[in-house]
Amino acid sequence: MSEQLEMDELAYSSRMLDWAPLGKLLLVMALLIVGLCTDSIVVPLITFTIGIILMAYSTNMRIPTILALGIAEAIVIMVIGSGMISIMGNESEPALWDGQLLWFKVHMTVTSFNKAWLIFFRAVAGVTLMLSFASSTPIPHLAQSLRSLRCPKELVELIVLIYRYAFLLLERFLVMLDAAQCRLGYNGPMTAIKSYGGAMAGTFIFSMELAEKSEASLACRNYQGYLPIYRLPRSMSWKWVVFTFALAAVLLYIGWETVGLIDMEHIFAPYFGW
Repeated sequence: MSEQLEMDELAYSSRMLDWAPLGKLLLVMALLIVGLCTDSIVVPLITFTIGIILMAYSTNMRIPTILALGIAEAIVIMVIGSGMISIMGNESEPALWDGQLLWFKVHMTVTSFNKAWLIFFRAVAGVTLMLSFASSTPIPHLAQSLRSLRCPKELVELIVLIYRYAFLLLERFLVMLDAAQCRLGYNGPMTAIKSYGGAMAGTFIFSMELAEKSEASLACRNYQGYLPIYRLPRSMSWKWVVFTFALAAVLLYIGWETVGLIDMEHIFAPYFGW
């Protein structure tokens, strides 16, 4: 089964499929904004828990391979980014760790260490919340919701077409990588670089050819600039607005009352001898 079919099957089999797409989007965006507006680590931990619960309820944690790879890549980027923030502290503050790491000057302070963990938890919470939305909202429902928000129809259809054809390009790229591997295309660093370069160049050429063929195919099917939806998703009710703003207000209050409650420096101090 292709990655696109896996994603579509995941969304259409979700327990949250009948939830209003705009309601889910409003809830996710409100939780993300609340997490950015507070300096307490407790709030990102709560939003992360909510995201995990929604994902478990929506899909029973069945994650397609392409989505798992995306999550792993995002976590690696988060770890690297948070690590860089932690070692770039204010030099006027006392240092937990001061020295040289490769070509970076390290000056880790209590403030920078705690800030790095706060940003990491915010990022992880954001990923889980957005995945809970993406894994329960088919792309036609999202397109219809964007139209109801008066988004430009050209932008909406561009999102739909990119989603549909990006998986075709990904599949072609993976086929080229498999073909190179069968021909010992990764026998050495330079050979691997050339193989990846050839696969990317071939994928780019294929994308141009696919664009021309797709344009002709859509024109033959009387494509008018939009893809019709015959079963409209549920509209957002006032209950979504009340629940979302009430939850956001509670989390904001918790964030204000728990600033500094969790000190990551105190947690790790016994292990590093700070």
